[in-house]
Amino acid sequence: MKFKVGDKVKFVKSTWSHSGRVKVGEIYEINNVDKDSKIPYQTKTNFEWFKEEELALAEYTYEDLKKSPLGTKLIFKDGVELVRESKNWFCGAYFKREIVDLIRLKDNYGDLGKILKIEEPTYQTVYEYKPEILDEVEKRYLRGVIRPYKNDVIYITKFIISDSEQDAIAKITIKMRNLDGYWYIGLPPFKKDTMYKNMKDDKEYTLEELGL
Repeated sequence: MKFKVGDKVKFVKSTWSHSGRVKVGEIYEINNVDKDSKIPYQTKTNFEWFKEEELALAEYTYEDLKKSPLGTKLIFKDGVELVRESKNWFCGAYFKREIVDLIRLKDNYGDLGKILKIEEPTYQTVYEYKPEILDEVEKRYLRGVIRPYKNDVIYITKFIISDSEQDAIAKITIKMRNLDGYWYIGLPPFKKDTMYKNMKDDKEYTLEELGL
């Protein structure tokens, strides 16, 4: 297949879509690909499917460059590499260029100013802050409740027992193992959103997830 989902394409032939005629040069994004069809491509902005000969990959434009993320690298034919370090500047070891100047590089420096490749960074999460589900008061209380049975706890959950708009009531339940199977500890009910605010309704939390 010539195109894949996510490719930006432009129409090279005028055609019709659900919303009217699609003009030559209009740019869309491939949303779906049907490998078994003679009309295999669907775009995000049209319901119809289009033929391969109606489409071509869209060129990377100056507008795309202006919207590129920090860390985007430009590789030129003369070997120079510039990396986007701020809103307005691409910088390298010996040179830096304003974005507004890059559009004129080819005219000013001939073939040496030609950009051969543009690489946008792929970000990998190495740290993400996750807020605590329970506050210290809630942890201290639950630790006291489960202390004699901690090794037998299967999960702790919060569920809504009365869901009126004005006075929703919630309850904490602890599921535990025993010799006959399972049993539950139900804690006193409370008004929703006054305690255990960060626990999702009906989610079965392990002790590790709750920091217990």
